[in-house]
Amino acid sequence: MTDMKQGKKYDAKIRKRAAKILATGVGHRALAVELGIPEATARQWARSYAVGGQAAVMNAGSTHRVYPYELKLSVVRDRVENGMSVREVMIKHGVPSESSVKTWCRQYRESGPEALISKPRGRKPKSARTE
Repeated sequence: MTDMKQGKKYDAKIRKRAAKILATGVGHRALAVELGIPEATARQWARSYAVGGQAAVMNAGSTHRVYPYELKLSVVRDRVENGMSVREVMIKHGVPSESSVKTWCRQYRESGPEALISKPRGRKPKSARTE
């Protein structure tokens, strides 16, 4: 398995194979067995595939996307208030990341809708810092 992985990420060859297998309608458990990967990884890839096909599996985790507040709120309301599953919400709203959905739901439960507003990332500019 070491030739398939680069650090904690899987290379394009194994991801392409996973997408091909998922296209046949195989579930995540069978995918995990077939490729010798953890079930959690196979489940994430299966959910990503359901949202965006092969491209979603190939690009999983490679870019940081910023989602608008309204989309986050819709996702959370469908999940928390309407009882939709994580997979259903991901497919409906086109969010390929299970962890994003779960994080937004946790933030919403803890701090309300205001927690979903995107905050600037990184260090504050020097002129704005108080010293």
